Amino acid sequence: MKRSGSLIIAALACCMIAAIPRHAVPRHPTTPPPIDGIRCEGMEGAVVHIHQYLALYDGYQRVTVPALIGIHNDCLYWLHTHTADGLIHDEVPIHKFFKLGNFFDVWKQPLNWYQAGPLHARPGTKLKITVDGKPFKGNPRNIELDNHTEIIIKSGPPYVTHPPHYNWGNMG
Repeated sequence: MKRSGSLIIAALACCMIAAIPRHAVPRHPTTPPPIDGIRCEGMEGAVVHIHQYLALYDGYQRVTVPALIGIHNDCLYWLHTHTADGLIHDEVPIHKFFKLGNFFDVWKQPLNWYQAGPLHARPGTKLKITVDGKPFKGNPRNIELDNHTEIIIKSGPPYVTHPPHYNWGNMG
């Protein structure tokens, strides 16, 4: 009787394991989890393929937005950088658009009026933000990432007055 009880328990365990939905088991255990609903996938998406320019300045000094934000060994987040020139790539497999706060979340950096990643406001001041050359006054996390949006975030004084624009060339 002891033996048949063990067989019943083993059979039940097999049935329970077989009943687990396949989607509950991750395909790639090394793939990072989604951030703000933004997945890290093996290929760049093609439904939405747009770019923005982000420049950070501490006084007159440019602060680097690193290369490879959102890029891991086997996947790319839909928001990422390839190079350290401030160009953000939105390469999304569905019709969805994002905000600057989503990019900073993928970067795992804070974004508010006092800090933007490695850039900190000076004591008693806030960061100055321009979007497409116009002063921005709202929540910086809510800046919409439209195609060819130029976002300049500055700490000071002194403040850089005329930072260079990104040369979009024939980039779509």
